[in-house]
Amino acid sequence: MKKVKHHTGKLLVESLTTDQIASLLDVVYTTGDLNRYADRLKKADPDMAETVSKILRMDHDKSRKPPAVRIASDQRTIEHWNALWSQWDTLVLDVGDEEGKYVFQEAHWEPPYFDGSALADDLDRIAVDMLGLIEDVYDLVENPDLFSNALDEINSNISSYPEWMGAEYGEGCTLEKNATLCVLKWLWLSSQKDACPGKAFLDKVYEIQDRCNMVDLDENACVDFFAKLPGEVCREIYECFKHDDHRDDLDNVYSRWHRINLFYEERFDSGAYLETCRKHLARNWRYGRPLIDDALDQGDYQKAESLLEKTFSSYLARQDKAIWHPEKSLLLDERHYYHEGNEEDVSGLLESWANVSRKLGNIKRRAASELQSVIFRAPEDWAAVIGKYKKQRNSQVKKAIDPLFAQWQTEMAGRSVSYVMDVPVLSDTWIHWLIEAELDIRGKKAWFMEKLNAWLAHLRKDRNVFAKQWPWLARLTKDLPGSSKINRKHPTFFKIVLPEDSGVSLLDKARCSGLRKMDAGRSLSTALDVWKNRLRHIIPDPANAYKSDYTRHAQWMKALYELSQDAYDTVLARWHKKHKRRRNLWRDMQSHRLPV
Repeated sequence: MKKVKHHTGKLLVESLTTDQIASLLDVVYTTGDLNRYADRLKKADPDMAETVSKILRMDHDKSRKPPAVRIASDQRTIEHWNALWSQWDTLVLDVGDEEGKYVFQEAHWEPPYFDGSALADDLDRIAVDMLGLIEDVYDLVENPDLFSNALDEINSNISSYPEWMGAEYGEGCTLEKNATLCVLKWLWLSSQKDACPGKAFLDKVYEIQDRCNMVDLDENACVDFFAKLPGEVCREIYECFKHDDHRDDLDNVYSRWHRINLFYEERFDSGAYLETCRKHLARNWRYGRPLIDDALDQGDYQKAESLLEKTFSSYLARQDKAIWHPEKSLLLDERHYYHEGNEEDVSGLLESWANVSRKLGNIKRRAASELQSVIFRAPEDWAAVIGKYKKQRNSQVKKAIDPLFAQWQTEMAGRSVSYVMDVPVLSDTWIHWLIEAELDIRGKKAWFMEKLNAWLAHLRKDRNVFAKQWPWLARLTKDLPGSSKINRKHPTFFKIVLPEDSGVSLLDKARCSGLRKMDAGRSLSTALDVWKNRLRHIIPDPANAYKSDYTRHAQWMKALYELSQDAYDTVLARWHKKHKRRRNLWRDMQSHRLPV
Protein backbone atom coordinates (compact mmCIF):
# COMPACT_ATOMS: atom_id res chain seq x y z
CA MET A 1 0.00 0.00 0.00
CA LYS A 2 1.39 3.39 -1.06
CA LYS A 3 2.14 5.77 1.77
CA VAL A 4 0.05 8.98 1.71
CA LYS A 5 2.08 12.15 1.96
CA HIS A 6 0.61 14.61 4.48
CA HIS A 7 1.07 18.36 3.91
CA THR A 8 1.31 19.92 7.34
CA GLY A 9 0.35 23.39 6.11
CA LYS A 10 -2.86 22.15 4.53
CA LEU A 11 -3.75 20.22 7.67
CA LEU A 12 -3.24 23.36 9.75
CA VAL A 13 -5.53 25.38 7.45
CA GLU A 14 -8.21 22.68 7.64
CA SER A 15 -7.89 22.27 11.42
CA LEU A 16 -7.55 25.85 12.71
CA THR A 17 -9.63 29.00 12.45
CA THR A 18 -8.29 32.08 10.67
CA ASP A 19 -7.60 33.76 14.02
CA GLN A 20 -5.74 30.68 15.28
CA ILE A 21 -3.56 30.57 12.17
CA ALA A 22 -2.80 34.29 12.63
CA SER A 23 -1.78 33.63 16.26
CA LEU A 24 0.41 30.70 15.18
CA LEU A 25 2.22 32.86 12.61
CA ASP A 26 2.72 35.62 15.19
CA VAL A 27 4.39 33.11 17.51
CA VAL A 28 6.61 31.81 14.70
CA TYR A 29 7.54 35.37 13.74
CA THR A 30 8.42 36.48 17.29
CA THR A 31 10.56 33.40 17.99
CA GLY A 32 12.76 33.63 14.92
CA ASP A 33 13.81 35.61 11.87
CA LEU A 34 11.61 34.63 8.91
CA ASN A 35 14.17 36.14 6.53
CA ARG A 36 16.24 33.01 7.15
CA TYR A 37 13.66 31.11 5.11
CA ALA A 38 13.60 33.54 2.18
CA ASP A 39 15.23 31.14 -0.29
CA ARG A 40 13.02 28.23 0.72
CA LEU A 41 9.93 30.44 0.45
CA LYS A 42 10.95 31.57 -3.05
CA LYS A 43 11.42 28.00 -4.09
CA ALA A 44 8.01 27.00 -2.73
CA ASP A 45 6.10 30.02 -4.11
CA PRO A 46 7.77 33.22 -5.44
CA ASP A 47 4.54 35.19 -5.15
CA MET A 48 4.16 34.21 -1.51
CA ALA A 49 7.83 34.99 -0.82
CA GLU A 50 7.55 38.50 -2.28
CA THR A 51 4.41 39.26 -0.26
CA VAL A 52 5.99 38.02 3.00
CA SER A 53 9.09 40.11 2.26
CA LYS A 54 6.96 43.27 1.84
CA ILE A 55 5.20 42.66 5.13
CA LEU A 56 8.48 42.05 6.97
CA ARG A 57 10.05 45.22 5.55
CA MET A 58 7.00 47.21 6.60
CA ASP A 59 7.13 45.78 10.12
CA HIS A 60 10.87 46.43 10.55
CA ASP A 61 10.56 50.08 9.44
CA LYS A 62 8.40 51.43 12.28
CA SER A 63 8.78 55.03 11.04
CA ARG A 64 6.92 54.30 7.79
CA LYS A 65 3.23 55.05 7.56
CA PRO A 66 0.89 52.08 7.04
CA PRO A 67 0.37 51.34 3.33
CA ALA A 68 -2.54 53.11 1.65
CA VAL A 69 -3.64 49.82 0.07
CA ARG A 70 -3.85 46.35 1.54
CA ILE A 71 -0.81 44.16 0.85
CA ALA A 72 -1.82 40.92 -0.84
CA SER A 73 -0.15 38.27 -2.94
CA ASP A 74 -1.04 37.98 -6.60
CA GLN A 75 -2.87 34.74 -5.89
CA ARG A 76 -4.85 36.30 -3.04
CA THR A 77 -5.69 39.30 -5.24
CA ILE A 78 -6.85 37.17 -8.17
CA GLU A 79 -8.86 35.01 -5.75
CA HIS A 80 -10.66 38.14 -4.53
CA TRP A 81 -11.15 39.34 -8.11
CA ASN A 82 -12.61 36.01 -9.23
CA ALA A 83 -15.04 36.07 -6.32
CA LEU A 84 -16.23 39.54 -7.36
CA TRP A 85 -16.47 38.50 -10.99
CA SER A 86 -18.52 35.48 -9.98
CA GLN A 87 -20.99 37.83 -8.27
CA TRP A 88 -21.09 39.98 -11.43
CA ASP A 89 -21.77 36.92 -13.61
CA THR A 90 -24.56 35.77 -11.31
CA LEU A 91 -26.35 39.09 -11.72
CA VAL A 92 -25.91 39.20 -15.49
CA LEU A 93 -27.14 35.61 -15.89
CA ASP A 94 -30.44 36.68 -14.35
CA VAL A 95 -30.96 39.26 -17.09
CA GLY A 96 -33.18 37.90 -19.86
CA ASP A 97 -35.24 35.71 -17.53
CA GLU A 98 -38.82 37.00 -17.70
CA GLU A 99 -39.36 35.75 -14.14
CA GLY A 100 -35.99 37.04 -12.87
CA LYS A 101 -35.24 39.72 -10.29
CA TYR A 102 -34.90 42.52 -12.88
CA VAL A 103 -38.41 42.17 -14.24
CA PHE A 104 -40.90 44.42 -12.47
CA GLN A 105 -44.65 44.75 -12.67
CA GLU A 106 -46.35 47.76 -11.06
CA ALA A 107 -49.83 46.20 -11.03
CA HIS A 108 -51.23 42.85 -12.15
CA TRP A 109 -53.04 44.43 -15.10
CA GLU A 110 -49.92 46.21 -16.35
CA PRO A 111 -47.25 44.49 -18.47
CA PRO A 112 -43.95 43.66 -16.74
CA TYR A 113 -40.82 45.53 -17.78
CA PHE A 114 -37.06 45.28 -17.47
CA ASP A 115 -35.66 47.56 -14.74
CA GLY A 116 -32.19 48.49 -15.93
CA SER A 117 -31.61 50.86 -13.02
CA ALA A 118 -31.91 47.99 -10.53
CA LEU A 119 -29.31 45.99 -12.48
CA ALA A 120 -27.01 49.01 -12.69
CA ASP A 121 -27.31 49.59 -8.95
CA ASP A 122 -26.43 45.96 -8.13
CA LEU A 123 -23.47 45.92 -10.54
CA ASP A 124 -22.13 49.17 -9.12
CA ARG A 125 -21.97 47.72 -5.61
CA ILE A 126 -19.62 45.04 -6.94
CA ALA A 127 -17.70 47.53 -9.09
CA VAL A 128 -16.77 49.57 -6.00
CA ASP A 129 -14.48 46.72 -4.90
CA MET A 130 -13.41 45.83 -8.45
CA LEU A 131 -12.16 49.32 -9.22
CA GLY A 132 -9.32 49.22 -6.69
CA LEU A 133 -8.08 45.85 -7.99
CA ILE A 134 -8.00 46.48 -11.73
CA GLU A 135 -4.39 47.67 -12.02
CA ASP A 136 -3.18 44.70 -9.94
CA VAL A 137 -5.16 42.03 -11.79
CA TYR A 138 -5.06 43.26 -15.40
CA ASP A 139 -1.84 41.44 -16.32
CA LEU A 140 -2.86 38.38 -14.28
CA VAL A 141 -6.23 38.01 -16.05
CA GLU A 142 -4.72 38.30 -19.55
CA ASN A 143 -8.00 39.20 -21.23
CA PRO A 144 -8.03 42.72 -22.74
CA ASP A 145 -11.63 42.27 -23.90
CA LEU A 146 -12.98 41.23 -20.50
CA PHE A 147 -15.31 44.19 -19.95
CA SER A 148 -16.17 44.60 -23.63
CA ASN A 149 -17.40 41.01 -23.62
CA ALA A 150 -19.23 41.60 -20.33
CA LEU A 151 -21.17 44.51 -21.84
CA ASP A 152 -21.92 42.43 -24.93
CA GLU A 153 -23.40 39.77 -22.67
CA ILE A 154 -25.60 42.27 -20.81
CA ASN A 155 -26.72 43.74 -24.13
CA SER A 156 -27.54 40.30 -25.52
CA ASN A 157 -29.40 39.21 -22.39
CA ILE A 158 -31.56 42.34 -22.34
CA SER A 159 -32.41 41.77 -26.00
CA SER A 160 -33.45 38.19 -25.21
CA TYR A 161 -36.49 39.22 -23.18
CA PRO A 162 -39.78 38.25 -24.89
CA GLU A 163 -40.88 40.69 -27.57
CA TRP A 164 -44.15 41.44 -25.75
CA MET A 165 -42.16 42.96 -22.87
CA GLY A 166 -40.83 45.63 -25.21
CA ALA A 167 -37.36 45.70 -23.62
CA GLU A 168 -35.84 46.83 -26.92
CA TYR A 169 -37.96 49.98 -26.75
CA GLY A 170 -37.09 50.75 -23.13
CA GLU A 171 -34.16 52.62 -21.64
CA GLY A 172 -31.90 49.59 -21.36
CA CYS A 173 -29.25 49.74 -18.67
CA THR A 174 -27.01 52.74 -18.00
CA LEU A 175 -24.10 51.70 -15.80
CA GLU A 176 -23.45 53.84 -12.75
CA LYS A 177 -20.22 55.63 -11.87
CA ASN A 178 -18.03 52.81 -10.51
CA ALA A 179 -19.00 50.23 -13.12
CA THR A 180 -18.36 52.80 -15.85
CA LEU A 181 -14.92 53.57 -14.43
CA CYS A 182 -14.12 49.84 -14.33
CA VAL A 183 -14.97 49.51 -18.02
CA LEU A 184 -12.97 52.58 -19.03
CA LYS A 185 -9.97 51.74 -16.86
CA TRP A 186 -9.77 48.23 -18.36
CA LEU A 187 -10.05 49.60 -21.90
CA TRP A 188 -7.37 52.18 -21.15
CA LEU A 189 -4.97 49.56 -19.76
CA SER A 190 -5.54 47.46 -22.88
CA SER A 191 -4.65 50.45 -25.09
CA GLN A 192 -1.45 51.68 -23.45
CA LYS A 193 0.92 49.47 -25.45
CA ASP A 194 -0.52 50.67 -28.75
CA ALA A 195 1.54 53.08 -30.87
CA CYS A 196 -1.33 55.59 -30.60
CA PRO A 197 -2.89 54.77 -27.22
CA GLY A 198 -5.33 57.68 -27.26
CA LYS A 199 -6.82 56.71 -30.62
CA ALA A 200 -6.89 53.03 -29.65
CA PHE A 201 -8.75 53.84 -26.43
CA LEU A 202 -11.21 56.17 -28.18
CA ASP A 203 -11.95 53.55 -30.85
CA LYS A 204 -12.70 50.92 -28.22
CA VAL A 205 -15.16 53.19 -26.43
CA TYR A 206 -16.76 54.05 -29.79
CA GLU A 207 -17.08 50.34 -30.59
CA ILE A 208 -18.95 49.66 -27.35
CA GLN A 209 -21.25 52.62 -27.99
CA ASP A 210 -22.01 51.49 -31.54
CA ARG A 211 -22.36 47.80 -30.69
CA CYS A 212 -24.27 47.85 -27.40
CA ASN A 213 -27.53 49.65 -28.03
CA MET A 214 -29.07 48.41 -24.76
CA VAL A 215 -26.13 49.30 -22.49
CA ASP A 216 -24.64 52.72 -21.87
CA LEU A 217 -21.95 54.28 -19.69
CA ASP A 218 -22.49 56.95 -17.06
CA GLU A 219 -21.97 60.25 -18.87
CA ASN A 220 -20.38 62.24 -16.04
CA ALA A 221 -17.98 59.42 -15.14
CA CYS A 222 -17.05 59.08 -18.81
CA VAL A 223 -16.32 62.80 -19.21
CA ASP A 224 -14.32 62.85 -15.98
CA PHE A 225 -12.22 59.84 -17.04
CA PHE A 226 -11.33 61.37 -20.42
CA ALA A 227 -10.48 64.67 -18.73
CA LYS A 228 -8.00 63.00 -16.36
CA LEU A 229 -6.03 61.08 -19.00
CA PRO A 230 -2.37 62.09 -19.48
CA GLY A 231 -1.93 65.39 -21.31
CA GLU A 232 -0.39 63.92 -24.46
CA VAL A 233 -3.19 61.36 -24.69
CA CYS A 234 -5.83 64.09 -24.33
CA ARG A 235 -4.22 66.02 -27.17
CA GLU A 236 -4.11 62.88 -29.33
CA ILE A 237 -7.83 62.24 -28.75
CA TYR A 238 -8.60 65.90 -29.45
CA GLU A 239 -6.90 65.61 -32.84
CA CYS A 240 -8.90 62.43 -33.52
CA PHE A 241 -12.13 64.33 -32.91
CA LYS A 242 -11.32 66.62 -35.82
CA HIS A 243 -11.23 63.77 -38.31
CA ASP A 244 -13.51 60.95 -37.07
CA ASP A 245 -17.06 60.04 -38.08
CA HIS A 246 -18.79 61.34 -34.95
CA ARG A 247 -19.13 65.03 -35.86
CA ASP A 248 -22.85 64.94 -35.11
CA ASP A 249 -22.07 63.94 -31.53
CA LEU A 250 -19.63 66.83 -31.18
CA ASP A 251 -22.35 69.29 -32.21
CA ASN A 252 -24.90 67.83 -29.79
CA VAL A 253 -24.63 69.82 -26.54
CA TYR A 254 -26.19 66.90 -24.65
CA SER A 255 -23.59 64.38 -25.86
CA ARG A 256 -20.65 63.23 -23.74
CA TRP A 257 -18.40 63.64 -26.78
CA HIS A 258 -19.40 67.28 -27.08
CA ARG A 259 -18.51 67.82 -23.42
CA ILE A 260 -15.19 66.00 -23.72
CA ASN A 261 -14.28 67.90 -26.88
CA LEU A 262 -15.20 71.21 -25.20
CA PHE A 263 -12.92 70.36 -22.28
CA TYR A 264 -10.06 69.63 -24.69
CA GLU A 265 -10.73 72.84 -26.64
CA GLU A 266 -10.52 74.87 -23.46
CA ARG A 267 -7.22 73.16 -22.69
CA PHE A 268 -5.59 73.20 -26.12
CA ASP A 269 -7.32 75.81 -28.31
CA SER A 270 -8.94 78.76 -26.52
CA GLY A 271 -10.11 80.31 -29.80
CA ALA A 272 -11.98 77.19 -30.83
CA TYR A 273 -13.35 76.90 -27.29
CA LEU A 274 -14.87 80.40 -27.37
CA GLU A 275 -16.25 79.79 -30.85
CA THR A 276 -17.98 76.60 -29.67
CA CYS A 277 -19.43 78.47 -26.69
CA ARG A 278 -20.70 81.22 -28.99
CA LYS A 279 -22.19 78.70 -31.42
CA HIS A 280 -24.13 76.80 -28.76
CA LEU A 281 -24.97 79.53 -26.23
CA ALA A 282 -28.65 79.55 -27.18
CA ARG A 283 -28.88 75.85 -26.26
CA ASN A 284 -26.70 75.86 -23.14
CA TRP A 285 -26.65 78.94 -20.92
CA ARG A 286 -23.47 77.79 -19.16
CA TYR A 287 -21.48 78.67 -22.30
CA GLY A 288 -22.11 82.32 -21.53
CA ARG A 289 -19.61 82.55 -18.67
CA PRO A 290 -16.38 82.08 -20.69
CA LEU A 291 -17.63 84.53 -23.36
CA ILE A 292 -18.53 87.13 -20.72
CA ASP A 293 -15.16 86.71 -19.00
CA ASP A 294 -13.40 87.17 -22.34
CA ALA A 295 -15.31 90.40 -22.99
CA LEU A 296 -14.49 91.66 -19.48
CA ASP A 297 -10.80 90.86 -20.01
CA GLN A 298 -10.93 93.03 -23.13
CA GLY A 299 -12.69 95.82 -21.22
CA ASP A 300 -15.64 95.67 -23.64
CA TYR A 301 -18.54 96.19 -21.22
CA GLN A 302 -21.18 96.76 -23.90
CA LYS A 303 -20.30 93.39 -25.40
CA ALA A 304 -20.32 91.81 -21.94
CA GLU A 305 -23.83 93.12 -21.28
CA SER A 306 -25.04 91.84 -24.64
CA LEU A 307 -23.65 88.41 -23.77
CA LEU A 308 -25.31 88.54 -20.34
CA GLU A 309 -28.64 89.23 -22.04
CA LYS A 310 -28.14 86.24 -24.36
CA THR A 311 -27.02 84.02 -21.49
CA PHE A 312 -30.13 84.71 -19.43
CA SER A 313 -32.36 84.30 -22.48
CA SER A 314 -30.81 80.85 -22.86
CA TYR A 315 -31.20 80.13 -19.15
CA LEU A 316 -34.87 81.12 -19.21
CA ALA A 317 -35.45 79.21 -22.47
CA ARG A 318 -37.42 82.13 -23.83
CA GLN A 319 -39.24 81.32 -27.03
CA ASP A 320 -40.37 84.90 -27.68
CA LYS A 321 -36.75 86.16 -27.75
CA ALA A 322 -37.72 88.91 -25.27
CA ILE A 323 -34.70 90.24 -23.40
CA TRP A 324 -34.76 89.96 -19.61
CA HIS A 325 -33.09 92.56 -17.42
CA PRO A 326 -32.55 92.26 -13.64
CA GLU A 327 -34.72 95.28 -12.85
CA LYS A 328 -37.70 93.92 -14.82
CA SER A 329 -38.83 90.96 -12.70
CA LEU A 330 -37.67 88.44 -10.13
CA LEU A 331 -35.55 85.78 -11.84
CA LEU A 332 -37.02 83.06 -9.62
CA ASP A 333 -40.47 83.80 -11.06
CA GLU A 334 -39.28 83.78 -14.67
CA ARG A 335 -37.92 80.24 -14.70
CA HIS A 336 -39.83 77.65 -16.71
CA TYR A 337 -37.54 74.86 -15.56
CA TYR A 338 -35.76 74.23 -12.28
CA HIS A 339 -32.02 73.64 -12.72
CA GLU A 340 -30.82 72.02 -9.51
CA GLY A 341 -27.42 72.99 -8.16
CA ASN A 342 -26.79 76.06 -10.32
CA GLU A 343 -27.40 78.69 -7.63
CA GLU A 344 -23.76 79.76 -7.38
CA ASP A 345 -23.25 79.90 -11.16
CA VAL A 346 -26.34 82.04 -11.78
CA SER A 347 -25.63 84.25 -8.77
CA GLY A 348 -22.12 84.76 -10.12
CA LEU A 349 -23.53 85.87 -13.48
CA LEU A 350 -25.78 88.37 -11.70
CA GLU A 351 -22.78 89.69 -9.77
CA SER A 352 -20.97 90.14 -13.08
CA TRP A 353 -23.98 92.02 -14.42
CA ALA A 354 -23.83 94.31 -11.39
CA ASN A 355 -20.16 95.05 -12.12
CA VAL A 356 -20.88 95.65 -15.82
CA SER A 357 -23.76 97.99 -14.90
CA ARG A 358 -21.44 99.90 -12.58
CA LYS A 359 -18.95 100.36 -15.41
CA LEU A 360 -21.75 101.50 -17.74
CA GLY A 361 -23.17 103.89 -15.14
CA ASN A 362 -26.54 102.13 -14.81
CA ILE A 363 -27.08 102.37 -11.03
CA LYS A 364 -30.62 100.95 -11.05
CA ARG A 365 -29.58 97.83 -12.95
CA ARG A 366 -26.57 97.47 -10.70
CA ALA A 367 -28.74 97.56 -7.55
CA ALA A 368 -31.27 95.16 -9.07
CA SER A 369 -28.52 92.73 -10.12
CA GLU A 370 -26.97 92.76 -6.65
CA LEU A 371 -30.30 92.10 -4.94
CA GLN A 372 -31.22 89.37 -7.45
CA SER A 373 -27.85 87.69 -6.87
CA VAL A 374 -28.42 87.48 -3.11
CA ILE A 375 -31.99 86.25 -3.59
CA PHE A 376 -31.07 83.59 -6.15
CA ARG A 377 -28.15 82.24 -4.13
CA ALA A 378 -30.33 81.55 -1.06
CA PRO A 379 -33.90 82.83 -1.43
CA GLU A 380 -34.94 81.50 1.97
CA ASP A 381 -32.14 83.31 3.83
CA TRP A 382 -34.24 86.24 5.02
CA ALA A 383 -31.41 87.87 6.93
CA ALA A 384 -29.22 88.07 3.80
CA VAL A 385 -32.00 89.31 1.51
CA ILE A 386 -33.40 91.84 3.97
CA GLY A 387 -29.88 93.02 4.83
CA LYS A 388 -29.03 93.65 1.17
CA TYR A 389 -32.37 95.40 0.54
CA LYS A 390 -31.93 97.72 3.54
CA LYS A 391 -28.44 98.71 2.36
CA GLN A 392 -29.71 99.56 -1.13
CA ARG A 393 -32.95 101.30 -0.23
CA ASN A 394 -32.43 104.92 -1.24
CA SER A 395 -34.28 107.35 -3.47
CA GLN A 396 -32.14 106.67 -6.55
CA VAL A 397 -32.73 102.91 -6.82
CA LYS A 398 -35.90 102.45 -4.75
CA LYS A 399 -38.18 102.20 -7.80
CA ALA A 400 -35.96 99.48 -9.28
CA ILE A 401 -35.67 97.22 -6.24
CA ASP A 402 -39.02 97.67 -4.44
CA PRO A 403 -40.98 95.57 -6.98
CA LEU A 404 -38.32 92.83 -6.80
CA PHE A 405 -38.50 92.80 -3.01
CA ALA A 406 -42.31 92.57 -3.15
CA GLN A 407 -42.10 89.66 -5.61
CA TRP A 408 -39.65 87.91 -3.29
CA GLN A 409 -42.10 88.34 -0.39
CA THR A 410 -44.80 86.66 -2.48
CA GLU A 411 -42.38 83.87 -3.38
CA MET A 412 -41.72 83.24 0.33
CA ALA A 413 -45.46 83.22 1.05
CA GLY A 414 -46.08 80.73 -1.76
CA ARG A 415 -43.29 78.41 -0.65
CA SER A 416 -44.64 78.47 2.90
CA VAL A 417 -47.91 76.81 1.82
CA SER A 418 -46.58 74.72 -1.07
CA TYR A 419 -47.71 71.57 0.74
CA VAL A 420 -51.32 72.38 -0.29
CA MET A 421 -52.37 71.80 -3.91
CA ASP A 422 -53.73 74.69 -6.00
CA VAL A 423 -53.34 77.42 -3.40
CA PRO A 424 -54.03 80.83 -5.00
CA VAL A 425 -51.11 83.26 -5.13
CA LEU A 426 -51.69 86.10 -2.67
CA SER A 427 -49.68 89.31 -2.56
CA ASP A 428 -50.81 90.36 0.93
CA THR A 429 -50.42 87.69 3.61
CA TRP A 430 -49.13 87.59 7.17
CA ILE A 431 -45.79 86.46 5.74
CA HIS A 432 -45.59 89.68 3.70
CA TRP A 433 -46.34 91.69 6.85
CA LEU A 434 -43.77 89.75 8.85
CA ILE A 435 -41.03 90.48 6.31
CA GLU A 436 -42.08 94.13 6.22
CA ALA A 437 -41.89 94.31 10.02
CA GLU A 438 -38.41 92.71 9.96
CA LEU A 439 -37.18 95.84 8.18
CA ASP A 440 -37.90 97.84 11.34
CA ILE A 441 -38.70 95.53 14.24
CA ARG A 442 -38.94 98.25 16.88
CA GLY A 443 -41.08 100.56 14.76
CA LYS A 444 -43.36 97.96 13.15
CA LYS A 445 -43.85 95.31 15.84
CA ALA A 446 -47.16 96.81 16.99
CA TRP A 447 -48.21 97.37 13.36
CA PHE A 448 -47.63 93.69 12.56
CA MET A 449 -49.64 92.45 15.54
CA GLU A 450 -52.48 94.80 14.66
CA LYS A 451 -52.54 93.49 11.06
CA LEU A 452 -52.32 89.88 12.23
CA ASN A 453 -55.15 90.13 14.75
CA ALA A 454 -57.37 92.00 12.28
CA TRP A 455 -56.82 89.21 9.74
CA LEU A 456 -57.66 86.52 12.31
CA ALA A 457 -60.85 88.37 13.20
CA HIS A 458 -61.74 88.57 9.51
CA LEU A 459 -61.24 84.81 9.08
CA ARG A 460 -63.49 84.13 12.05
CA LYS A 461 -66.17 86.44 10.69
CA ASP A 462 -66.11 85.55 6.97
CA ARG A 463 -66.56 81.91 6.02
CA ASN A 464 -65.58 82.47 2.37
CA VAL A 465 -62.34 84.23 3.26
CA PHE A 466 -61.46 81.40 5.63
CA ALA A 467 -62.14 78.79 2.92
CA LYS A 468 -59.67 80.55 0.59
CA GLN A 469 -56.98 81.44 3.11
CA TRP A 470 -56.99 78.57 5.62
CA PRO A 471 -53.58 77.22 4.40
CA TRP A 472 -51.95 80.45 5.62
CA LEU A 473 -53.73 80.09 8.96
CA ALA A 474 -52.46 76.50 9.20
CA ARG A 475 -48.95 77.72 8.48
CA LEU A 476 -49.25 80.48 11.09
CA THR A 477 -50.67 78.13 13.73
CA LYS A 478 -47.77 75.70 13.28
CA ASP A 479 -45.16 78.49 13.34
CA LEU A 480 -46.41 80.49 16.33
CA PRO A 481 -44.38 80.22 19.54
CA GLY A 482 -45.97 77.64 21.83
CA SER A 483 -47.65 75.69 19.02
CA SER A 484 -46.15 72.42 20.27
CA LYS A 485 -48.69 72.55 23.11
CA ILE A 486 -51.43 71.92 20.54
CA ASN A 487 -50.01 68.46 19.86
CA ARG A 488 -50.65 67.42 23.45
CA LYS A 489 -54.27 68.61 23.57
CA HIS A 490 -55.33 68.17 19.93
CA PRO A 491 -52.94 65.54 18.43
CA THR A 492 -55.06 64.63 15.38
CA PHE A 493 -55.67 68.27 14.49
CA PHE A 494 -51.95 68.96 14.84
CA LYS A 495 -51.02 66.02 12.61
CA ILE A 496 -53.74 66.16 9.94
CA VAL A 497 -54.66 69.83 9.49
CA LEU A 498 -51.40 71.62 10.25
CA PRO A 499 -48.46 71.24 7.82
CA GLU A 500 -45.90 68.51 8.30
CA ASP A 501 -42.36 69.84 8.39
CA SER A 502 -39.22 69.45 10.43
CA GLY A 503 -38.66 73.14 11.07
CA VAL A 504 -35.04 72.88 9.93
CA SER A 505 -35.19 74.68 6.57
CA LEU A 506 -34.02 78.28 6.34
CA LEU A 507 -37.56 79.35 5.50
CA ASP A 508 -39.05 77.56 8.53
CA LYS A 509 -36.45 79.08 10.82
CA ALA A 510 -36.94 82.57 9.36
CA ARG A 511 -40.71 82.56 9.89
CA CYS A 512 -40.50 81.16 13.42
CA SER A 513 -37.71 83.57 14.36
CA GLY A 514 -39.66 86.53 12.99
CA LEU A 515 -42.79 85.58 14.93
CA ARG A 516 -40.78 85.32 18.13
CA LYS A 517 -39.36 88.80 17.54
CA MET A 518 -42.91 90.08 17.15
CA ASP A 519 -43.97 88.35 20.39
CA ALA A 520 -46.76 86.76 18.33
CA GLY A 521 -47.28 83.74 20.59
CA ARG A 522 -50.11 85.61 22.34
CA SER A 523 -52.16 85.18 19.13
CA LEU A 524 -52.11 81.38 19.34
CA SER A 525 -55.36 81.17 21.32
CA THR A 526 -57.02 83.53 18.82
CA ALA A 527 -55.91 81.30 15.94
CA LEU A 528 -57.31 78.22 17.69
CA ASP A 529 -60.63 80.01 18.21
CA VAL A 530 -60.80 80.55 14.44
CA TRP A 531 -60.22 76.84 13.86
CA LYS A 532 -62.88 75.87 16.38
CA ASN A 533 -65.35 78.16 14.67
CA ARG A 534 -64.50 77.47 11.01
CA LEU A 535 -62.79 74.08 10.56
CA ARG A 536 -66.14 72.39 9.88
CA HIS A 537 -66.45 74.37 6.63
CA ILE A 538 -63.40 72.73 5.01
CA ILE A 539 -63.91 69.09 6.08
CA PRO A 540 -63.44 66.96 2.90
CA ASP A 541 -66.74 65.87 1.34
CA PRO A 542 -67.24 62.05 1.41
CA ALA A 543 -68.89 62.35 -2.01
CA ASN A 544 -65.40 62.87 -3.44
CA ALA A 545 -63.84 59.80 -1.82
CA TYR A 546 -61.66 57.55 -3.99
CA LYS A 547 -62.77 53.91 -4.16
CA SER A 548 -64.84 54.21 -0.97
CA ASP A 549 -61.76 54.98 1.12
CA TYR A 550 -62.87 57.40 3.84
CA THR A 551 -59.75 57.33 6.00
CA ARG A 552 -58.92 60.97 5.29
CA HIS A 553 -62.50 62.08 6.02
CA ALA A 554 -62.48 60.24 9.33
CA GLN A 555 -59.16 61.84 10.27
CA TRP A 556 -60.45 65.34 9.58
CA MET A 557 -63.61 64.62 11.55
CA LYS A 558 -61.52 63.44 14.48
CA ALA A 559 -59.51 66.68 14.28
CA LEU A 560 -62.80 68.60 14.40
CA TYR A 561 -64.05 66.49 17.30
CA GLU A 562 -60.92 67.37 19.30
CA LEU A 563 -61.49 71.09 18.74
CA SER A 564 -65.27 71.39 19.01
CA GLN A 565 -67.76 68.62 19.68
CA ASP A 566 -70.64 70.96 18.84
CA ALA A 567 -69.17 71.65 15.38
CA TYR A 568 -68.60 67.90 14.98
CA ASP A 569 -72.25 67.17 15.79
CA THR A 570 -73.36 69.74 13.20
CA VAL A 571 -71.32 68.09 10.42
CA LEU A 572 -72.33 64.61 11.57
CA ALA A 573 -76.03 65.46 11.37
CA ARG A 574 -75.57 66.73 7.81
CA TRP A 575 -73.64 63.60 6.81
CA HIS A 576 -76.35 61.33 8.25
CA LYS A 577 -78.83 62.90 5.86
CA LYS A 578 -76.55 63.04 2.84
CA HIS A 579 -74.29 59.97 3.21
CA LYS A 580 -76.27 57.51 5.33
CA ARG A 581 -75.76 54.71 2.75
CA ARG A 582 -71.97 55.00 2.70
CA ARG A 583 -71.31 52.09 5.03
CA ASN A 584 -67.54 52.35 4.64
CA LEU A 585 -67.67 55.96 5.83
CA TRP A 586 -69.27 55.00 9.13
CA ARG A 587 -66.97 52.01 9.45
CA ASP A 588 -63.87 54.21 9.03
CA MET A 589 -65.19 56.79 11.48
CA GLN A 590 -65.85 54.10 14.07
CA SER A 591 -62.33 52.74 13.54
CA HIS A 592 -61.11 56.20 14.62
CA ARG A 593 -63.27 55.88 17.76
CA LEU A 594 -65.66 58.61 16.73
CA PRO A 595 -69.29 58.70 17.87
CA VAL A 596 -71.55 58.16 14.87
